[in-house]
Amino acid sequence: MGRPSKNILSSKTIALAALALVDEKGNFTIPGVAAALGVNASSLYHHLPGGRIAIVHRIREELYAEVDLTPLVDPSTPALDRLREWMFEIRSALARVPAIAPILVAAPVEDLRTLEIYEALFVILKDAGVPAARRAAYSAMIDAVILGSAVDAGSPIPLWRSEGFDLPELHAIASADNLQRANDGFSLAVDVVVDAVSKTEF
Repeated sequence: MGRPSKNILSSKTIALAALALVDEKGNFTIPGVAAALGVNASSLYHHLPGGRIAIVHRIREELYAEVDLTPLVDPSTPALDRLREWMFEIRSALARVPAIAPILVAAPVEDLRTLEIYEALFVILKDAGVPAARRAAYSAMIDAVILGSAVDAGSPIPLWRSEGFDLPELHAIASADNLQRANDGFSLAVDVVVDAVSKTEF
């Protein structure tokens, strides 16, 4: 992921610079973001007074900016189809920078964009017939699948390095295309989630 241009400092350029550092180094710091943008660290607080946590919130907004919520809450589309689309949309956003997932998990969700996305998920679960008391648990299951798959998309290539060991089954798949493996695995996981939701008892 390329670094943002160093022209006009804004909450967006700060978030993109932090995201670029996460993509490159697995994390970001306030001094690191400031150095990447060629400004003093104090300048960042002018745009995002909350410091690191505010940057994380702004990163979420950037990651999810292109998610179109309208079809996801359209009651004319079956709820299970919308659930499948919701999962693919969010996973696609996170897989842009796989290393961001642990950082997001460690921060509370407070930005409106992400709250709206999860509101859409709870609408979908309601429309699918999931009782209110079970929706939080279902959302946790869905998050686990998406976050795990997003991290998996950033696995090293090759993932398994089994030369020198007597592991014939592993040898047979060790050269598998890693991105294809991650994408196929996510598709299978989505099928499992959708099937579980479809069997929810009222």
